[in-house]
Amino acid sequence: MQAAAELWQRMKPIIRQRMTFTPDGWRSVEAAVPIAIEGDTFVLGLSPENENLRPYLETQTMMALIREILMELTNEEMKVIVIPGTTEDDWKRYKFRQDYIRRLSTQTVEVSARQEREHRDWMWLTNQIAHAHAHLPHRQYDFVKARFLLDWSPKIAEFVEEFLASNPGKQEDVIKELERVCQRIAGMLNTSAFVVGLEIEKAIRERSQKRSE
Repeated sequence: MQAAAELWQRMKPIIRQRMTFTPDGWRSVEAAVPIAIEGDTFVLGLSPENENLRPYLETQTMMALIREILMELTNEEMKVIVIPGTTEDDWKRYKFRQDYIRRLSTQTVEVSARQEREHRDWMWLTNQIAHAHAHLPHRQYDFVKARFLLDWSPKIAEFVEEFLASNPGKQEDVIKELERVCQRIAGMLNTSAFVVGLEIEKAIRERSQKRSE
């Protein structure tokens, strides 16, 4: 593939011909410095003194036009990014920062998920059910109540599975807590706890059967 600088020089007159001309838009193209072609990414840079032109270069229309011309000249679909700086060292620093941000984001998500799992106790489950029911439209209708129970039974079964995985040997606690959950849901739906328990037990058995298949 052609070097970034050579390719950009070929692209600029085509961009000038096809773009909806504005002085700032064209200045942004003139100011852009081709830095690298890495994989399917075409890297442009702007010097600090030209950062004010970034909004004109990064409009959806301009970016789409640049990608279109890249496709015509290279027969490859490419991404375009505009980084701060104009050198390969700036590109390396940009990649390092992006990688650091991705890793930090992943760690944050993992910590949040772990904290959520740690706080997913029976009280949390009951509160989730109560909150969902309180925001359920048309909850006075029997059909809506039935659908609510069918929607929540698999979620409760999943919670039971997670609880037992983290607390092996506490089957007796599960039975007691499920009785409380059944009584709570029965009160919400104006039905019997037996009916609620039946649906939850069916969902638990379905999960167990899927695991054994």
